[in-house]
Amino acid sequence: MKKFFAMFAAVLFCGAMMVSCNKDDNKTDDKQLTKADMVGTWEGTYDGTATINNANEKYTIKWTLELNPEGSNTIGSLKYHTTFQTLEDLNGVAPVTDFYVRDNTNTGRIVITGGPALGFLDAMFDFDMDASAKSMKGVLEVHCVFGADDVTLGGETTLNKK
Repeated sequence: MKKFFAMFAAVLFCGAMMVSCNKDDNKTDDKQLTKADMVGTWEGTYDGTATINNANEKYTIKWTLELNPEGSNTIGSLKYHTTFQTLEDLNGVAPVTDFYVRDNTNTGRIVITGGPALGFLDAMFDFDMDASAKSMKGVLEVHCVFGADDVTLGGETTLNKK
């Protein structure tokens, strides 16, 4: 009976070893992102409140980022449309002059021109990208002047691919 249990244990052990040795277990699903993953139209909104003219003003910014494939007439654009609770809408668009994935990261970067003239605080924006969720997350902000008030609108925003 002891030999039977020893033999049974040996068979189970060998069987377990064969099942657990699978080449696919070492496979990772981490795909290196490319510039092509960034191509397309991305949209997102940011809701906030700012103090304008000594009052709290609620607003919503709708962001639209368009990135075109290689060989297109234009590289892309970054647009915003801001809707306020009581003030007139505010819009802006800046051409994208470059976009790419930073080496060995899941971070995409876009470069715009004329940003400060349109209120954009930065000439470059970095986005944490999730290719499987088709989303990019980054800080998108614009600077506006309302009378004597200098106001920064926006913040961390998630853009989803359309």
